[in-house]
Amino acid sequence: MSRLEPNLRALSLRFPELAAEIEAAEEAPLEIVAAASGEASARVPGGPWLHSSRDPRAEAERVARSLLSGGADAVVALGFGLGYLPEACLGAGAERVVACEARAGALKAAFRSRDMAGMLGDERLGFAVGGEPELVITALELSGASRAAVSEPKASSEADREWLARSRAACERWIAKSLINERTLRRFGRLWVRNLAANLEAQAGSRGVDILQGLFSGIPAIVLAAGPSLDDVLPRLAEISRRALVVCVDTALRSVLRVGFEPDFLVVADPQYWNWRHVAGLASPSSFLVSDATTWPSVFRMTRRGTFLGGSLFPLGRRIERFAGRKGELGAGGSVATCAWDLARLAGCSPVWMAGLDLGFPGGATHARASLFEQRALASGRRLAPAESAQAAALLGAESSMARSAEGGRVRTDRRMELYAWWFESRLSRPGSPPTISLSPRGLAVPGMRLGIVDEILDLPDAREEIEARLAKAESLRPPPEAKRALSEGLDELRAEIAEVLDAAESAACAARSGREALARGAKASGVLAELDRADERLLSLEGREVAGFLLPPLSEIVGRRPRGLDESLAYSESLYRSVVDSARYHLEVLAGRRPE
Repeated sequence: MSRLEPNLRALSLRFPELAAEIEAAEEAPLEIVAAASGEASARVPGGPWLHSSRDPRAEAERVARSLLSGGADAVVALGFGLGYLPEACLGAGAERVVACEARAGALKAAFRSRDMAGMLGDERLGFAVGGEPELVITALELSGASRAAVSEPKASSEADREWLARSRAACERWIAKSLINERTLRRFGRLWVRNLAANLEAQAGSRGVDILQGLFSGIPAIVLAAGPSLDDVLPRLAEISRRALVVCVDTALRSVLRVGFEPDFLVVADPQYWNWRHVAGLASPSSFLVSDATTWPSVFRMTRRGTFLGGSLFPLGRRIERFAGRKGELGAGGSVATCAWDLARLAGCSPVWMAGLDLGFPGGATHARASLFEQRALASGRRLAPAESAQAAALLGAESSMARSAEGGRVRTDRRMELYAWWFESRLSRPGSPPTISLSPRGLAVPGMRLGIVDEILDLPDAREEIEARLAKAESLRPPPEAKRALSEGLDELRAEIAEVLDAAESAACAARSGREALARGAKASGVLAELDRADERLLSLEGREVAGFLLPPLSEIVGRRPRGLDESLAYSESLYRSVVDSARYHLEVLAGRRPE
């Protein structure tokens, strides 16, 4: 029996469809050659080597150590080759490995060359094979990875190079998003926790967005973002609203109210004080507020028709929802516009029109004229520092560049908005996503989002009476009366859990310090190591560990490089436990005495 059959059998236990695809594929040409070490190596016929011709296994192990040295919890192997690198990454302790190959036939040739059954049965290994190269992003998202390292293929066939290059570009976008998420946590982690603790009343007294699922099925929607092109749509908003559900982002509300209109839904998705200023002093009694429990607390004091909350992404928020009721999820792509679009999708709206989603600076403008951004720039302008100076800073900052516009021209954008565009592109490619149409001809082109005009909406039948009936149904959806009591009792339980984590982490930090002091005296630290093992076991058994550990910095930041001895290892352990102590103590401080009114 050749090696192909047992390898396919091992793969089929986890990925039966992929195994069948590989078995049916035309085998790619691959020249298998014995390396000097005796291991199989390979090259594209007439081309360069895929692996070392001397020792492919040792080469892969060196690369794996390098990829994992920066604290990545996942490795994307671009080009499977003969599987040495995925195997080495798993052996080096990688939490997840995604192997990418343009053609199933290349895997068939690899599977015939050597025994890989053990690796193929490892639950940490996933595959992205053929199809759209951006499939690797889906694989990373499903894996639960937070930081990824990407290996470059040592060699590839001419036919595969474009696919691998696009996979590489997709990985880079995902890594950029992950780095932004990590920096955002570092910047806003404590603010999120503080706002969650301050918004207990909203969490107990509001229904989740999940209750809106499909409620507006078959109804068109228009999402109002705050880009410059919003000004082109506002004069016709009253007519548009007769035919579509109106979803407005917080930064656009001031502009919308200025033309005498109140949206059906207002979406707020930022925890900062300055974001609240976009709606400060405004009232929209006909609008439902859609937000989450990390929003600046003053947002929940504005006059509105009702409130729906999205589920929290953070451990404290998830624990609170366990007591107060699950809320459902809205897609978070880093922009309030992504949340607003996802609300329209969740509600069943189709199609979805996007107004003011410029994702760039058409004509040198940054925002709609009545937005707080624009008004603040105008108000702060002086003779020697006019408003145009602030506008120029926005245009030229954040890795500004030129890109294709929706109408085929060129528009200035930046790295941040390109990531938002990629989020929309990835969501629009998913099955079941509603047709989405841009009303921003000079904005950034988004693949999958066609360009339309307002007259297309006005050609639709009047649906306002039906929209109002469904809005009335939404208003009737009240939270269960026992939610406040359940949350109060749950918070007492949670505080006790976090206090126990705090005690365990403090004891472990003291033990690590004692071990270092013992080593400094020339004594043995074996007793301390046993104590630390018991402390780890205790911490891992406590339910509050996830909440208490939320504010920890990345592990690579805490421990730095690999320890060079037992003393350094104990120092790293002490730093880690102290970080747990600090996070647990902060959670207890913000939760002290808190309960829904």
